[in-house]
Amino acid sequence: MRRKKSFSELLWQAVFAKANDRSTGSERRSAGFSTCCIAGFLPAPPRPPAERLLNGKRIAGFNPAETTACKAALHWPWPGRAALLAAITLLFSHSLLAQSPRLEVIHAMLQRPNDPWPRGQGHVLLAVPGCPEAGKGYHEPGGSFSPGFGTFGVSIWITDNTGRIIATSDSLPFDEIRQQFVWLTNRKLPAIRTETPYYRARWSFIGDGRWQLDLNLQTESDKKVFVVIRSVGPAGGPVRLLDWNSKELRINERWSVTWSPDPATVSAGDESVENWKVSGSGLNRYTSEDDWGFARFDLRGAKDWMFTLRDNLLPPTTPLAYSSTLAGLELNLPDAKFTNCLHAQVAHLLMGLVNNETRPGDPNNYPLNWLRDGAYVIVALARAGQLEVAKQLCRPFAEQDLFGGFGSEADGPGLALWALEEVAAIARDMDFDRWLWPHAKRKAELILKMLSATEPLRKPCSGPIVPAYTNRDDLDLVCDAAQDGLIVGRMDWHRPILFVNAVSYRGLRSAAELAERLENVAEANGWRDRAAELKQAWEKALETAQAEDERTYICGLYPAWVVSDKDAFQKKLEERRARSHDDEDKLKEKPLWSYFNVAEAHQWLALGQPDKAWNDLRWFWDNQASPGLFTWWEGKGEENTFHRWEQARGWVAPSNVTPHYWTAAEMLLLQLDMLAYLDESGSEPTLVIGAGIPKEWLDMAMSGKGLSTRLGKVDWEWRKGKMTVWLRGEKCAVKLGPAFKSDTPLKVKD
Repeated sequence: MRRKKSFSELLWQAVFAKANDRSTGSERRSAGFSTCCIAGFLPAPPRPPAERLLNGKRIAGFNPAETTACKAALHWPWPGRAALLAAITLLFSHSLLAQSPRLEVIHAMLQRPNDPWPRGQGHVLLAVPGCPEAGKGYHEPGGSFSPGFGTFGVSIWITDNTGRIIATSDSLPFDEIRQQFVWLTNRKLPAIRTETPYYRARWSFIGDGRWQLDLNLQTESDKKVFVVIRSVGPAGGPVRLLDWNSKELRINERWSVTWSPDPATVSAGDESVENWKVSGSGLNRYTSEDDWGFARFDLRGAKDWMFTLRDNLLPPTTPLAYSSTLAGLELNLPDAKFTNCLHAQVAHLLMGLVNNETRPGDPNNYPLNWLRDGAYVIVALARAGQLEVAKQLCRPFAEQDLFGGFGSEADGPGLALWALEEVAAIARDMDFDRWLWPHAKRKAELILKMLSATEPLRKPCSGPIVPAYTNRDDLDLVCDAAQDGLIVGRMDWHRPILFVNAVSYRGLRSAAELAERLENVAEANGWRDRAAELKQAWEKALETAQAEDERTYICGLYPAWVVSDKDAFQKKLEERRARSHDDEDKLKEKPLWSYFNVAEAHQWLALGQPDKAWNDLRWFWDNQASPGLFTWWEGKGEENTFHRWEQARGWVAPSNVTPHYWTAAEMLLLQLDMLAYLDESGSEPTLVIGAGIPKEWLDMAMSGKGLSTRLGKVDWEWRKGKMTVWLRGEKCAVKLGPAFKSDTPLKVKD
């Protein structure tokens, strides 16, 4: 057994000791990560308000600048590095004495720097839509997997014949990994397929609390393959008890593991034992004193293996009714990546749901319904053909007026009205309309109250608050006194006036649409008149310093359609783009708030410049958080953490929050509008077909069927230079996107 050293001893040893020259590349990467990972947990004061405004929407619990400085210190010359890390050690000894599972992992990584460790990058959920946060499975690039939050990790190891590790599913570089969602016959959830130089892996949920790994080995005879169950993983937890009965392994008296065919050998033991990577206890039942049990399965004699995990205690259940995790569309498009990305967004959004609530991002980072992000999620799902799910998500948005991690924010009523009315318009269900009416009326009246406020307006909020902000005295502050015909509303701890008023305008218009369907003419006319006044005030403010806030440019056209002067709006967008993009019209650097960038690309689509939208779309495809699975990020570090990940043995040094579902929703809405959308910039809406279709697609036949708008469903087909459009709903003007020639034959059918 190794002597367990103190945290301070291990920290100094990791930083200052010479690296083991005989370690493999994989071991050196793990050792380097062990040294650096602690920098992500240094406590720091919150950023000042001015920096919050500059850096975007949300604020991390730790200061990224200090985190970066600590990591950089590992490469400083000796005297400065020694002084700084001595201070870090002292800081840890005073502020982190209470051990959390996260710190236990960091301690173990410093104790055993040459052991393989979880990747801690790019995780995605593989989960039943609507199941609790604890039931969400997590997958990391390479094929490592945890079947639930705080459970254990499953990883794949490649060794030589002596047992020396060559690579693991956690250490393979991204450029050697190919990932993809695949939908298997009669399975609601997608599977995640991974291809590497050594194996092909496919993780899937097969129902009844069972997860299945299908593994095809690509290795030669000079290599061995092991599947290892450990305490650490993408979302690991303590492994206390392992019980092997020659056919089944039981873990912690809850999980069972079976194989087909049977593995050559099964080794169980504790990671604190020397040479645990190649040894085991030789016992059928093993109890770990320190919760660090492992089981290693030796796969020999076959190329194809099937590994099944079963939760015998708490299999994931859901109150949410859903029939598929695919978009409810039929798409025949020349670019498979476009279609794959679109379907992936639907899957991500659904698998992130908890009960009938949305989550802004990773549900264990954000264990709450947040109105702003959720409004986009609901609209995206409804537009993508997941109407029944969207209707179920509407209840808390209707019944509650103000909720989210920052308290009572002024954009809430407008965004909720937009989301609720989009769903109602697509549903065409008078019973749903009548249920929604009193809630919509109340929210519209709240917007009017904000517009006429002569003093600060305070309203209580529902639901949890981000822990870092629970003691603030402005959590119930919705807005200050109105100025110049505009709501001076609070959002993201400041006053982005043009954003708040744009979505409030949209909310009043949406409420008027509902009122008109229900023949409540007086309310409909009153709200439209008030919206028109608000639009005029918004246009005047666009020429003031208020327009400098980046949120202005995520909503002006889509989804608010509050812009009157497109040329003036476009000029300001061009000025912004010149600062953020290079000479090839690509983003110069990785943005913190990815949803803002995708939303801004949407404005370019609405301006009839799809090339700019495509440049941004392709940039995001080239810069995915989990390559091939089309998912992205928010911020730097653990934005708005509820500290749940500190209770898991995995994800110990997150560089950001991922997946992020506002980004997924924005991406899905952008792609849908590239195929068909309603231009609402005029007095009457116009249906635009193929707004984002690139010219190079026009040489091929293509079609889109089942596309939803608030006027009804749309089908279109492009064949032999002619466009045919079928409208199933209200009639409106129809035009083609910019890629089509002005004399292109267009036939519109009922």
